[in-house]
Amino acid sequence: MGISMVEAYGIELLKSNGISYEQVSQQFSENKIDLQIEENFDFAVLKTLFDTDGKAFEQAYAGNYTVKFLTINGLRNLLRMRFGIQVDVYETLEAGNGLSGVPATAETEQQLRLLVSSNWKVDRHGNTLTLYV
Repeated sequence: MGISMVEAYGIELLKSNGISYEQVSQQFSENKIDLQIEENFDFAVLKTLFDTDGKAFEQAYAGNYTVKFLTINGLRNLLRMRFGIQVDVYETLEAGNGLSGVPATAETEQQLRLLVSSNWKVDRHGNTLTLYV
C-alpha cells in the first residue's frame, strides 16, 4: 500500500517511542489522538488513514508500506528511524539522485525494496545497497 512521507514518519515515530499498534488503534477507535511522546507531531493524518482504511493502516503499521513521492532526505530519515542506519555510514551519489553504501541484510533489503516506490532502483553490492532514481 502506498502512504505519504508524513504518514510514514508518523508511524515510525510512534513505533520508535514504543507505541504499539493496539494502543494506536484503541485511541483512534475512541476518536482520541492523545499519544504521549516527546516529539511534536500532528497524528491527525494517521487517524485519517485509520478511519479511511483500517486494514491498510494496520498493514502500514506492520511495516508493509511503500512511500509515495519518496525524496532523498525522506529516505535518509526513514533509514535512521526505521532501520537505525545513520547518515555517516553511506554516501550520497554524485548526481544527488540516490544513496550508496547503505548496509543491509537480506531482510533489510527486502523491506527497503517494498518501502521505495516503483521509480527507485535498488542494487546490491556485497553487504551494501545503492538506492537511486
